[in-house]
Amino acid sequence: MAVGLVFAGVGSASGVLSKPLEAAIIMMVILTTFLAPPLLRFVFPQETVTVEIDAD
Repeated sequence: MAVGLVFAGVGSASGVLSKPLEAAIIMMVILTTFLAPPLLRFVFPQETVTVEIDAD
């Protein structure tokens, strides 16, 4: 996340990036920040452990 924002900031300050490209970079940073955790949970689900207690 931080690398994309730094890249966008440096590119914008130096005049290398156009406004639409800067906006696209910022949107991609935001989307990947919020979409990565749910997608990773889907791809790598937590294993459930079942413990049986024998009540004798």
